Amino acid sequence: MTDLIAGLGVDLGIAQAVITTLATMLAIGVAFLLRPGPPTLYWSFAFTLAMLATFGVVAGQITDMEGLRRASLGALLGAPAFLWSGFRAAWGLRPYVWVGAVVAGACAVVLASIDDLAWFTMAYRTAFFAASVFAGLFVLDWARSASRRSDRLVLPLVIVSIAFFVMGLATFVAGFVYPPSGGDDFMLLRLVSSVGMLVYVACAVVAVVGTTARDSGLGRPAAVSTGWHQFERIAGERLLRAERTPEQWAVVYLGLDDAPDIRQTAGAAAFARLSERLQEEVRAAFPAESDVGSPAPGDVVVLVPRPDAAVRDLLRTILDRITRLDVHGALPIRPTASAGWAPASVLGYDLDTLVYTGREAARVASEKGGDRWERVGSAIVERLISRSELP
Repeated sequence: MTDLIAGLGVDLGIAQAVITTLATMLAIGVAFLLRPGPPTLYWSFAFTLAMLATFGVVAGQITDMEGLRRASLGALLGAPAFLWSGFRAAWGLRPYVWVGAVVAGACAVVLASIDDLAWFTMAYRTAFFAASVFAGLFVLDWARSASRRSDRLVLPLVIVSIAFFVMGLATFVAGFVYPPSGGDDFMLLRLVSSVGMLVYVACAVVAVVGTTARDSGLGRPAAVSTGWHQFERIAGERLLRAERTPEQWAVVYLGLDDAPDIRQTAGAAAFARLSERLQEEVRAAFPAESDVGSPAPGDVVVLVPRPDAAVRDLLRTILDRITRLDVHGALPIRPTASAGWAPASVLGYDLDTLVYTGREAARVASEKGGDRWERVGSAIVERLISRSELP
């Protein structure tokens, strides 16, 4: 029985080496290079440590270097702490990245220094439980925010982390209820933990690479660009026809105030939902014959066929409604927006000109404190001209 489990352990070790190598390549080559920063750096630490430790375990098993195998087993248990630190950094929480290094180093030293197999089994159970605690802490941090709970990419890792913590706690308690014999019980524990690690690493790399790609906008620009191009085509055609009628038209450019801070603090999922809610409120507040488009998350452009007095009322209404937006309590601050109002009667009927000047007017409104609108006038035009003349 022991020989069978030992043989399976070597095969699983090779599988672990392959999986952790691929995970490290994805974490560094995709996540970190796509979005360099503390979260992806800590995740890269986790996968690199897991890869190197797994190679050490396999090498120790093949060459019968028991000290190397045990030290590598201990170092491997520091990877969940680094993963936890990476997610805390991504969620705007204090990462405590030093904990991963302490756990890896302490477990490696302790497991490598124990000769008696029975005591080693108990030490391994304790170290395994310590590693599982960080999986449990990850779940607790995830559960504290509605925006994190709505992130489907992280959900598989959450489920596996719960199982990891339950297993770690169960094996730790079992070590006291059933004293270790130093035989098949430890080999079985190693086999189960190895299978669990394969699943854990797979779910972790999906969460890490998936959230990084999503937060960096990978895969979204095509959809956003298609919708925006469609708006430009329809709005441009309507303006060409409107130039031959006495009806008054205007472009309103709305941009969320403090958008980078909201994205960083609340997370990409909450910011994306806020951007969707912004578009929904704009469509509800403006007349049905208006055209609405979004050039980027957090920005909305409206082509509205209304006279000046009506546009003023619409701006007051929409700015007030934006302050009451709620995304399941996930936003750190009350959302506000700044609006730029570009009337066609003053600037002509070229859509690009109206959008460009409207965006500049919205920036001026944001610089003045936000939660207000600014009409395009001579000051805005002079500001654009002076900027274009800079070397």
